[in-house]
Amino acid sequence: MEEFGKLPENLSVYSYVDQIGALKKADAFLSHCGMNSVNESLYFGMPLVMRLQISEQGGMARRAEQLGAGRMLKGTDAKSVLEAVECVLEDEKYKESAKKIEEGFQRCSGARGAARKILEVCGS
Repeated sequence: MEEFGKLPENLSVYSYVDQIGALKKADAFLSHCGMNSVNESLYFGMPLVMRLQISEQGGMARRAEQLGAGRMLKGTDAKSVLEAVECVLEDEKYKESAKKIEEGFQRCSGARGAARKILEVCGS
């Protein structure tokens, strides 16, 4: 933590953060676009600002972008990050799209529903 030096009062650095807890309170989520992170974000109706760490995360990012629930970072400098976050917060389409996906997630029956459907299809 020492290498960060003195931080502004509105910025905190932690070695661990409860992601679900943070998603319940945040207005947007800056994500590397791992499958769990994107799914958890959208489960809580949270629009995404996306920055890939590895190429396989591109599929998740492209789909979130296609659905209007996220925006890819154009650069990693402070201006690019601020611009993307402001865009996601100010353009209601991102929140509306994320909320629509949240509603779909909330209607799903989860693992139990999937198991019931498998048994139904298999005739058990």
